[in-house]
Amino acid sequence: MLGKGHSDTHAEGLFHYLRLNVLVCPVCTKTKKWRLFMKRKVLSILLVLCMVLSLAGCKSKDATKTASETEATDNTAQSAEATPVPDKVEATGQYDTLVIGTDAFNGVFNPMFSFSAFDNQVTDMVFSTVSWLDKTGAVVDNAGHVEAEEVPAADGHTQVKYTVSIKPGMTFSDGQPVTIDDVLFYYYVCADPTYDGSSTFSTLDIVGLKDYYYDTPDYNAQLEKITKEAKDKYSLDKISEEDYKAYLRDTKLAGWWEGIDSYDWVTYLKGEGYDPTGIEKDENKLFEMMVDCEYTKYHDGYDPQSYYQKKLENEYIKGNLEDGVDVPEISGITRVDDNTCTVLFDSPNISGDKQVAWIPIIPKHYYGADFTKGKLDGIKSFNGTPLGGGPYKYVSYQDNIVSLEANPTYFKGAPKIPNLKFQVVSNEDKVDAVINGDIDITEPSASKEVVEQIESAGMEYSLVDNPGYGYIAISSERVPDLNVRKGLMHLLNRAPAVESYYGELAKVIERPMTPTVAEYPHDAKEVYGYDPTKALDYFTKAGYKKDSSGKLSKGGQPLKITIGIGGDGTMNHPSAPILTQMANDLKSMGGELVIQDLDPSTLFSMFQSGELDMWVAAWGNATDCDLTQMFGSKGNDNDVKLNSPDVDKLQAEILKTVDFNERCKLVAQELDLIMDAAVYMPVYQRKNMLIYNSNTVKTDTLPAETTTYWDYTKEIEKLEMN
Repeated sequence: MLGKGHSDTHAEGLFHYLRLNVLVCPVCTKTKKWRLFMKRKVLSILLVLCMVLSLAGCKSKDATKTASETEATDNTAQSAEATPVPDKVEATGQYDTLVIGTDAFNGVFNPMFSFSAFDNQVTDMVFSTVSWLDKTGAVVDNAGHVEAEEVPAADGHTQVKYTVSIKPGMTFSDGQPVTIDDVLFYYYVCADPTYDGSSTFSTLDIVGLKDYYYDTPDYNAQLEKITKEAKDKYSLDKISEEDYKAYLRDTKLAGWWEGIDSYDWVTYLKGEGYDPTGIEKDENKLFEMMVDCEYTKYHDGYDPQSYYQKKLENEYIKGNLEDGVDVPEISGITRVDDNTCTVLFDSPNISGDKQVAWIPIIPKHYYGADFTKGKLDGIKSFNGTPLGGGPYKYVSYQDNIVSLEANPTYFKGAPKIPNLKFQVVSNEDKVDAVINGDIDITEPSASKEVVEQIESAGMEYSLVDNPGYGYIAISSERVPDLNVRKGLMHLLNRAPAVESYYGELAKVIERPMTPTVAEYPHDAKEVYGYDPTKALDYFTKAGYKKDSSGKLSKGGQPLKITIGIGGDGTMNHPSAPILTQMANDLKSMGGELVIQDLDPSTLFSMFQSGELDMWVAAWGNATDCDLTQMFGSKGNDNDVKLNSPDVDKLQAEILKTVDFNERCKLVAQELDLIMDAAVYMPVYQRKNMLIYNSNTVKTDTLPAETTTYWDYTKEIEKLEMN
């Protein structure tokens, strides 16, 4: 399971940061029959990198706060019980502002819907959690406590009851009291049938949770009927032309169509043998021609069955809700008193304590005073000032700077540093920015050169094992042929690139799981060694051969792959040499690799919306072996679209297997299946590096020990500046 912690580095391209319970435009040409999704939405999310001069005023006692771009409007009412908020915290030293260099922002600071590491750096400061992890990775108290006990069910099987409590007397930064209702609010939002954030809370085996989700205790029989109907009526070999085209229309070609000006549809249609003459500017007619083109030529490249199954399930839930809410509560979740609740699992869960307690405490009075089951639009779209009970309060976000100020009501005591700013800085500028005094703390991509530079400058730094890994992914929707995917895997020459960039600061890994997780199979063997000959053999098995022009093609369509990497336009990335060699190898075979060197925010948006055949990214902050989010058929972050009943079955068994040795065997089997699907090539696990400006930061107030799970952010209220 991937959870909370510090962000990963820009040089890794993109870091996925996921809360527990739960990171140049595409080159569009004629597509191939083997490419699944035809989504080529052109994205352009520009990161305006502020010059270091923008920080010049951040280090004085008279630093001016910038007004928030978006003010909260309807959710700021305070009750009579609100506690008066104390005065602002004053600086005790020369500097009153800590500036942290980060990579990018997506601007989603609602912790129930935020999805990137960089946004969550901010929410970690604004919100408190019930529990978190200590230096060893064990669950410990933070703003509350969790404990578990096994209890016998009526039929004799073992259930597990978690008692979750919060510290009495805490308040949010607006003075409102914190109660257990604010914990329950998080549970119910994430369990809602209309919730579409990153949390996987609704998948947990909590007593009564599925009854609540489907709004009826009699859902099993109907779900079986829905599954059978979807298979019998909407599978590729049985779906009617009418239903297939209706699917294409409803989904706008699975998200590819975004209007007449979003792509050169005329050129595309001509290349596919259609004649759009006379309708070039008629959006409706051009779209209908595209629908016919995609149905006729790429019938096997879309997934109408999953669409209709989800649609039927949603219609079923909607119908249940429209006749009145029949299941208003989750029977296994019980409010005990103002500070305590219990959560009853119907079976053991290896991360149950994290699932119910390593969560942000969300002020219900602010975000969901009018919360109604099945209606989350207001909560999801809430773009006002985020408000919580963490060490800092939100002030503003503009020009790629997030400004915070110390929360005087923080339950651990007001932070000693009055102001905190997160500043977007490119990875290549991070080290210089610290040495020059423009930022105070940052996390660059650790490399031999960076270590030498920091040591020469006399700056403080720490190195710990990263609880994550870098990887290269292949979309099984856009590249549906397994032989093509396996061929591409054999073109990834990992070891030389990792050694060149990291030296001894990273190692090549063989399975898509961080080695910091206890169940990682350290004896795993390489599956896809670098071997262009084997790659070509797989392409040949897939039906590709050289045409008269020397192009590797199938059915007249050339083998062309588009891959995204977060090198910010300079290919400053540890995996860049892998792609360069891959491009050369494909070219020699008659294929083509189009490398899109992007900023992290754009890269994240593109692969999350299904616009890339392949991409380079990283996972981080893994704390256990639960991979449901990334590889479960219904995982919210299953961007490669792996749909494997065998993997799903193993994941369910793993979560219930308490015996460590047996769980290790199941995890090894699961990882082998994922590798065989050829959707993930794990590349490396590296060291995390934090560097500190010892001229501005009192380094003796940093934690005595920095580990994989513990750094300065966990003791931010103790940190001081000179």
